[in-house]
Amino acid sequence: MNHCFLILAIALIATSCKEGASNQTEEATTEQRPLREVLPGVWESTSIRVEVNTAENTDSSYVFEVKEEEWAERLGSRPIRFYFQLDNKYRQEFVALNDEVMSTARGIWNTFGDTLMLIEPNATYQYQVVTGKGLAEFRTMLDWDGDGQEDDSFLGTHRQISRTTE
Repeated sequence: MNHCFLILAIALIATSCKEGASNQTEEATTEQRPLREVLPGVWESTSIRVEVNTAENTDSSYVFEVKEEEWAERLGSRPIRFYFQLDNKYRQEFVALNDEVMSTARGIWNTFGDTLMLIEPNATYQYQVVTGKGLAEFRTMLDWDGDGQEDDSFLGTHRQISRTTE
């Protein structure tokens, strides 16, 4: 009787190990597509969250967060739009509530693994990007509060609204 129990236990362990290996293989085959293939198109901001540390060189910290449904009221503008072109050029538009373009940033973009670099004539920005289900999260450390230290954690979430920039 003990031998039957031992054989059954070994069979169950072997089966669960095979299932675990099968799940790992499935996860590896559904790996995230490269950023350079995912980014082209138009992306619209849905939220931003900034954890400001040592605000203005003090010991205080705070969180600045704007969700999609609060965007117009809190920021007085439409959500920010990124236009990523296939030729690695991009533009970022800031649009007023009356649909007038308030400002535009332009530059070139490139990716290195999960890192997105945005290069403008007078600045370079670098984000860690995670994409999936038509969304992209851009994370970076920056100087949100203007205290001279890039110690503020930024998370911007964007939704792809078009696969082309036409």
